[in-house]
Amino acid sequence: MKLIVFLFSFLLPLVLIANPLLTETDPVIGQIGSKKILLSAVEDKEINDLRINLYKAINTKLRTQALKELAKTDKTFQNTSTTKISDKEAKAFYNKNQLAQRGPFESLKPQIIQYLTIQKLRGQIDRLYAKAIAQGKVKLLLKEPAVMLAQVPVATAFVWGPKKAKVMMLEFSDYQCPFCGRVQPTLNEIRKEYKGKASFGYRHFPLQFHERADEAAVAVECAREQGKFETYHNLLFSHQQALSDQDLKKYAKKIGLKNLKKFNQCLDSEKYKAQVQKDIADAASIGIRGTPSFLIGLYDPKTKQLKGEMVSGALPKEELTKLLDKYIAL
Repeated sequence: MKLIVFLFSFLLPLVLIANPLLTETDPVIGQIGSKKILLSAVEDKEINDLRINLYKAINTKLRTQALKELAKTDKTFQNTSTTKISDKEAKAFYNKNQLAQRGPFESLKPQIIQYLTIQKLRGQIDRLYAKAIAQGKVKLLLKEPAVMLAQVPVATAFVWGPKKAKVMMLEFSDYQCPFCGRVQPTLNEIRKEYKGKASFGYRHFPLQFHERADEAAVAVECAREQGKFETYHNLLFSHQQALSDQDLKKYAKKIGLKNLKKFNQCLDSEKYKAQVQKDIADAASIGIRGTPSFLIGLYDPKTKQLKGEMVSGALPKEELTKLLDKYIAL
């Protein structure tokens, strides 16, 4: 079988021909009078995620079908490699990803093994599929959706690193969000590794169903008045279940704020409530709905605007650094 071109009779033609949203960078999706409306005029993160997920779902089906057909006539495309995960591999993953905070190794081992098994299987399939393409036995006609770039002001974000760095990672986060807490060790590692290469900003996005997230966001800004943002910020993420007003004031004393009276007045008066609400509004304007969310891209120090790609969730270090490297290389 020299060449296999898989065109799903009911699905792929629909995507490639009837639906230009996967094949054009910025297609015309409508017209008002004589004015053409481009996809970029209405697209937000939610719509872009749907397009990307559709692409991934079709691509996955395509790979599976391609390898299944090829394996019928060529045994080298049969996936015969073992996917067994050893305890040593599972423990190494546990340690690398600092999962001790989520529970003891033995209780998490079944989940880790299941995850690593799926990852190993996917890796094997990816290698076989890449081999099929390289040998010209499969031709991929499906095109990946264009990356959506969002733009947002850095505004009053707390920033680590050089103030005029061309590349920035801006985090929108919530002090009560468990996933936000989980990703902090990863972010600390990245900030150390990319010191001098990129800057890192933090803005607030307290979720409505987290009753104390707003107050925690205000509190860290009050600590920032006395030069203790980072110290207080780290303390909040390590005490996510204890964020009462009494706790927040206790933490101010614990980190050694010189003027506790000023901090308490700042917190009690909700001095930075409007700033937190502005952070929420700016995040929502580019389609951010959950935390943690990140905007990674090029920063213009003159306009103080960041333009880049949006990702969300407690992502692995590799996914975040891949985007940083992409923009640093530009």
